[in-house]
Amino acid sequence: MTALMERIRQEHRSIAEEVNQLFAETQEFLSATKTERMAQAKEQAQKLYQFHQELEQETHEFLAHATKERMAQAKEQAQKLYQFHQELEQETHDFLTKTTEKRMAQAKEQQQYLRQFRQDLFVSIFGISGL
Repeated sequence: MTALMERIRQEHRSIAEEVNQLFAETQEFLSATKTERMAQAKEQAQKLYQFHQELEQETHEFLAHATKERMAQAKEQAQKLYQFHQELEQETHDFLTKTTEKRMAQAKEQQQYLRQFRQDLFVSIFGISGL
């Protein structure tokens, strides 16, 4: 019986040692896994931060370039609009000048015609030229 008790103690010690060894290995595995995952998380955080910085820089550059382009387009459009306005003013001035000259010429013709008509009327009524 003593041999049986000794054997049970021996098995108990063996099981305890295995449990302790398994516990130590588990702790070591968990520690290594934690360290590895922390390293991965740190690396991912650095990559994400770098990506964010690059994206912010690219966005800033894109917006600066777009703003510069749009300003150039706006200046070009303003210049074209100013030129169009100048041409329109000139064409309007020329049109009004020609129209005024034409109407003045028509008015002079009508005045000549009316003078002649009055003279002809006066001659036909009175038989003499009165003007």
